[in-house]
Amino acid sequence: MAGFPIGTSFLFVGKLSSMTREQARALIESRGGVCPSALSEDLDYLVVGNEGSPFYGGEKKPKQIKAEALIEAGARIAIITESDFMDLLEEQAER
Repeated sequence: MAGFPIGTSFLFVGKLSSMTREQARALIESRGGVCPSALSEDLDYLVVGNEGSPFYGGEKKPKQIKAEALIEAGARIAIITESDFMDLLEEQAER
């Protein structure tokens, strides 16, 4: 199984529909990534759970709003959906 570059960081916001956060964390860590406990400008990915997300008609969560402000200030955080995260995992597995 291929992995992420060592230390690639993921933080989750909202409810995941495909797995629990613990399962997502285990997948990330098994592939060399990390799951910090707090949002910072050094975060690589903010994963927005599909259930109730703004990408599917819901509202933005405070962490997403804070991440957007950090991005405007120059942070390189990618805000992705849970579906995008699942695609990323699949791509990593194929490498």
